[in-house]
Amino acid sequence: MRVTQGMMVGNFLNNLNNNFKIMDKIQEQMSTGRKINRPSDDPVGVVSSLRLRTGLTETEKYLGNAEDARAWLETTDIALGQAGDILHRVRELTIQGANDTLPPQSQETIAKEVHQLREQMVQVANSSHDGRYIFGGFQTTTVPFTGAGAYTGDTNTISYEIGINMTIPVNVTGDAAFINAQNVFQLLTDVENDLIAGNTSNLSNIRLGELDTAMNNMLSIRADVGAKVNRLELTKSRLDDTNLNLSGLLAKNEDIDMAEVITQLKTQENTYQTALAAGARIIQPTLMDFLR
Repeated sequence: MRVTQGMMVGNFLNNLNNNFKIMDKIQEQMSTGRKINRPSDDPVGVVSSLRLRTGLTETEKYLGNAEDARAWLETTDIALGQAGDILHRVRELTIQGANDTLPPQSQETIAKEVHQLREQMVQVANSSHDGRYIFGGFQTTTVPFTGAGAYTGDTNTISYEIGINMTIPVNVTGDAAFINAQNVFQLLTDVENDLIAGNTSNLSNIRLGELDTAMNNMLSIRADVGAKVNRLELTKSRLDDTNLNLSGLLAKNEDIDMAEVITQLKTQENTYQTALAAGARIIQPTLMDFLR
């Protein structure tokens, strides 16, 4: 096949244009810091990146759920701790009021304190987290306990998804904490009435035992809440590690090695300069060049 001057010039321009395309791609990678800027850059790499990004999105969702669940449980633990402190104080007052030698005026004073502690217990039972009542079951927007201590919530469980097919219940219903094992509101009312009536026998033989039952129930529920908090902390640590690993894999798949890319750019620039030098020899002088 006869090679003409036009063919040589055409091939030269085509190769020069290809060199420009490669330089443009390298410069784009340098400016964006990414190896993959469009699917055509690396179809296999794009599939891998999509899979990694999906994993990151799921992990971040589970991390957010674990953080919300832990915050809810920590609020619950604080409330249960406050309720336990109230019961402990009422027990101290009950022992003090069960003394037969105590004058009626002193028993009335103790009864008034017990009354105030009962009011405080209602407030604790109506504790909220982020605008939601924590002891009302699904009824998170309705006050779970009336002033008389009646429970208006339900027995449903609120759960958070913290992994694939992995959920954790976070709420303690008001009936489980304050009613079922021992109705603490009725108990505090009975203690108050016994103090006013000077019924020391009831205080010693009945109310102290009921208070112990209520306190043990609070401790048991609080221990369960603490165990869930520990589990969430371990889960969050695992998810953080997973998130870090996926981020590293994504960066390895998409981010450029700046030193390598700069070397490639310098190589292409040298290739471009060499091509220009070769082109100057390929393109023959024109008549105008001879007339100068």
